[in-house]
Amino acid sequence: MERFDILILGAGPAGYVAAIRAAQLKKRVCVIEKAEVGGTCLNRGCIPTKSLIASANLFSFIKRASEFGISVENAAVNFKAVQERKKKVVDSGIKGIKSLFKRYGIALEYGVAGFKEPFAVEIRKGSGETKILSGDKIIISTGSRPSDIPGVIADNKHIFDSDSILETDNLPASLTIIGGGAVGCEFAHIFNSFGVKVNIIELMPHLIPLEDEDISCTLEREFKKKGIKIFLGKRVERVLKGEGEVKIVLSDGIEIESERLLLSVGRRFNTAGLGIENTGVKTGEKGNILVDDKMESSVSGVYAAGDVAGRAMLAYVASKEGIVAAENASGIEGKMDYSVIPSTVFTEPEIGCVGLKEREAVESSIKIAKGFFQFRALGRSHASGEISGMVKVISDAGTDKVLGVHIIGAHASEMVHEAVVAIKMGMRAKELEDTIHAHPVFSEGIMEAAADVHGRAIHKI
Repeated sequence: MERFDILILGAGPAGYVAAIRAAQLKKRVCVIEKAEVGGTCLNRGCIPTKSLIASANLFSFIKRASEFGISVENAAVNFKAVQERKKKVVDSGIKGIKSLFKRYGIALEYGVAGFKEPFAVEIRKGSGETKILSGDKIIISTGSRPSDIPGVIADNKHIFDSDSILETDNLPASLTIIGGGAVGCEFAHIFNSFGVKVNIIELMPHLIPLEDEDISCTLEREFKKKGIKIFLGKRVERVLKGEGEVKIVLSDGIEIESERLLLSVGRRFNTAGLGIENTGVKTGEKGNILVDDKMESSVSGVYAAGDVAGRAMLAYVASKEGIVAAENASGIEGKMDYSVIPSTVFTEPEIGCVGLKEREAVESSIKIAKGFFQFRALGRSHASGEISGMVKVISDAGTDKVLGVHIIGAHASEMVHEAVVAIKMGMRAKELEDTIHAHPVFSEGIMEAAADVHGRAIHKI
């Protein structure tokens, strides 16, 4: 039985990053992966969706070319070519990870892993062959998979989940999306941009319900301008498959018919079939592996990172958790800090948020001050033809410390990191206001919103 210093189950953004960090620390590492390196993020999530979004955004901009004095005739979507480009982007990422594994001498085993005991794992190969590997330390990073609705299963013909919709080979005439979170809204943007009639159903009162309400309301307004039909506060009662269509019946009796249905209703932890019962590792009610802030499970020497740990289910958080797990498994003490995590949604307009939401301040009886600034007051917005959006800064009314920044507009996913650093470093709104920004740039909106906390925004309309 071959033995490694660290054995890692899963090569997604937690597992492969953990492997590289452990190898940097001179540990002998093996990664077991049942599908392909990169996990959901690279193969079925972040990267393929952003590739599609890049094509969707370009097509949307081409249709506006005349606004910029450019004549473009007969612009059309070749969806097969769009999908081929997406595949090339994903394949490039896979090759990159494998190249890093080779550089660091990381062993990679393909197959389905199952624990025989806490530090011994059996790998079942596709050929039927099995082998057992052991590790002085174990990191479980098996990720998650899309959830479904009871009684409604993705058939990948009329009903899809967020994995299978990425492999569709043609554009439907119409699409209904159940779930108005980040994933559902990104797919709504993609398909709407390509000319598909889109409906989106959300149980909560707003789209992207985890974000600040001002951001959600702005996105809803922009989606409606684009012709996306939004049904908020609605529960799906029935889903009926017909000949070439799907009918959704809502709790208030409204019926929605479309060619295809996308289920975007959350994710489930990948712990079933792992043989967790052979390890003594404790799991939560939904199957996530319980860990402390060192990412260590209830069994000393067994760690978990990424979605399967059930904390913040984001690829970039998974990577940081992987690093923390790898360092602790290698004898370097470290802890996860979840206090300042940005969130991004790659709709049109984009969303980038970090820190306290206004409703959270109200619920916690925190006295706050707020500043707002509209993108339409920025010179760069007008020059670029991207005037929709706003920046909202929330600060502590007593100390002026920046508690939250919420952005919707062009390049919000990039802009938000200025706010991440500001909150991480404990900056006051006045300090953010006093930080000179270049001109004309979209980030001036952050400076102006910070100034507006005290009523000093220069260009506020």
